[in-house]
Amino acid sequence: MKRNVSAILLFVQAWICIAIARCMLVFMPFRKIAPLLGKSVDDDNTSGTPTSLRPKRIRTAIKRAAAWSPWRAKCFEQALAGKIMLSCRNMSGIVFFGINKVGDELQAHAWLESEGVIVTGGKEAAQFIVIARFKS
Repeated sequence: MKRNVSAILLFVQAWICIAIARCMLVFMPFRKIAPLLGKSVDDDNTSGTPTSLRPKRIRTAIKRAAAWSPWRAKCFEQALAGKIMLSCRNMSGIVFFGINKVGDELQAHAWLESEGVIVTGGKEAAQFIVIARFKS
């Protein structure tokens, strides 16, 4: 019973964080959002091997909340929401931004990693060349 309640509360928090992230992306320029993501880093060092279940639970909550969001909840919104949720738990994370050219079209993607776990955007991440990382 306790596990179900915590999963529901985590889902609600994820849903609210996705709403906040969407509002931020609509109403704020990226230069105001970037400092909230952490410091820009150049190295390719990631968080290493998974150390806890917390990032996996956050990943599940965000995936479910995004599916139930009436607003846009794509990769950037999910990564930003995940970053907010990690910050609330004093956990570090790295937000990655990548690009990929498909034909004449340039595609962009954002994903989040924490404690060796890809929290959001993991399935598509391998297709993109990393152009920026923000770590906190």
